[in-house]
Amino acid sequence: MNRYSLKDGEIEITNQFPDGHMDEFLRGANDSEMGFRLMAHSFPYPYTEEDALAFINKNRESGNELFEIDFYIMYMNRLAGVIGLSDIDYENSRAHIGYWVAVDYRNKGVGRKALGLAIQFSREKLKLNSLYTTVLTLNIPSIIILTDNGFTMDGISRYRFRYENKFYSAFIFSLLL
Repeated sequence: MNRYSLKDGEIEITNQFPDGHMDEFLRGANDSEMGFRLMAHSFPYPYTEEDALAFINKNRESGNELFEIDFYIMYMNRLAGVIGLSDIDYENSRAHIGYWVAVDYRNKGVGRKALGLAIQFSREKLKLNSLYTTVLTLNIPSIIILTDNGFTMDGISRYRFRYENKFYSAFIFSLLL
């Protein structure tokens, strides 16, 4: 896989796992609420080194075509989270975007700048026309990150995610590139 790296001041996103940052990755991912915030039952807790290695080493391309790409978010040379494109659909020129930022790096502009860099990559390298995502209606910080980067709310998916026997709704967002 090709190496991609983009920078914006103190923020860098890179698709190559940075050597020497496994402990930071595990600390950030080992958040008991991460699966809830990401609406992903498959996000493990506790998050082990085995989980991290499976994520880092998973296949993200078929032939010479990416179907998924994950970037490690670096803030002041520390691993602060992950942002990625999945379900890359070249025929319809769109992809799903998702991200997480470790607790220690929230409210510092890390997610907002990382999203801006991923948008730049989507537009310039992949030549996509649009990005889309969903976010829990109660995840205000993520909603702000999305709207600050030009995403608009397309609608609401009512009772989309079931967690601990309670249903939660999500907003659907998109961005035309």
